[in-house]
Amino acid sequence: MKAKSKVSILTSLFITLSPIFSLLLTGCGQNTTPMSQTGIYFDTAITITIYDSLPIDRSNEIFQQCFSLCQNYDKMLSRTKEDSDIWKINHAGGRPVEVHPETVQLLQKALHYCAETDGAVDITIAPLSALWNFSSANLTITEQNISPMPPAQSQIQKLLPHVDYRNVHINGTTVTLSDPDAALDLGCIAKGYIADRLKEYLFSQEIQSAIIDLGGNLLTLGNKPDGSDFTLGIRRPFDAHNTSMVSLSVSDASLVSSGVYERYYELDGVRYHHLLNTATGLPENNGLLGVTILSASSAEGDILSTACFLLGLEKGMAYVESLPAVEAVFITEDYEIHTSSGLSGFLQKR
Repeated sequence: MKAKSKVSILTSLFITLSPIFSLLLTGCGQNTTPMSQTGIYFDTAITITIYDSLPIDRSNEIFQQCFSLCQNYDKMLSRTKEDSDIWKINHAGGRPVEVHPETVQLLQKALHYCAETDGAVDITIAPLSALWNFSSANLTITEQNISPMPPAQSQIQKLLPHVDYRNVHINGTTVTLSDPDAALDLGCIAKGYIADRLKEYLFSQEIQSAIIDLGGNLLTLGNKPDGSDFTLGIRRPFDAHNTSMVSLSVSDASLVSSGVYERYYELDGVRYHHLLNTATGLPENNGLLGVTILSASSAEGDILSTACFLLGLEKGMAYVESLPAVEAVFITEDYEIHTSSGLSGFLQKR
């Protein structure tokens, strides 16, 4: 008898925040309680919490502008939204495409890390990402009651030659894919980049204390109103009770995680997750459950969490140690915690 398949596509937060407020206030008075608003963008819940004491109408205005920025960036950088810059590049058949200067800026940043990791992280992974299609697997199992199936090896091998970041060419604000069958996916960096832009906007509005949560990409502004650091906890992978394995005290910092527990399914005892090895086209199986990056920039933390996971514990840790002002937590399959040398100053004593 065929073993029953267990399917679970997870989009829940790997990082838990303590304390976290989920409070929406309306009216015209002065707010003395932290305020949060949540919207759905990038296929995930976006929550912004402001700790400054503000008039209610002023805070609502700021929230509205934040979500407007999210919507604009989603339209610009999404792989699946028709007429986004990335969609146009992917559907140009190798022809040059004029894009927004910010799209160029983000592509250049991403390509820098693709080169530094020798393609361990590669923004031309889109053909393989689409083939595995973990987000659709969730719809398949819940709406049609059909178990997802891994793609055939022949399909993977057919697409692998088109995964090569060196096929991306930038000239001013023009982007060309020299391989017409290549395609971009900025899922490894876009949310972090947007979090950084939201932080810039909040600072421009003289917000001194806030938390930006883009589906697990956490970015803090300043300290808590009492001057103390924020406490961010790294959750035990697959734990339904949000048990923290590590707690960090941070201010003005980004915490981003990547792991096998985020989007995955299990079929006949085998776990298939969304972090794909760019050389094999298969989910990376290197003994890691997750990697969390602590840095100033959320864009940097976003792509480094993916890159270091794919590099594995030894190479990933060495890479982190080579970078200034970047720290990391690696969690292995035996639930052992491995931290970079500079993390001790952020660890909260238990």
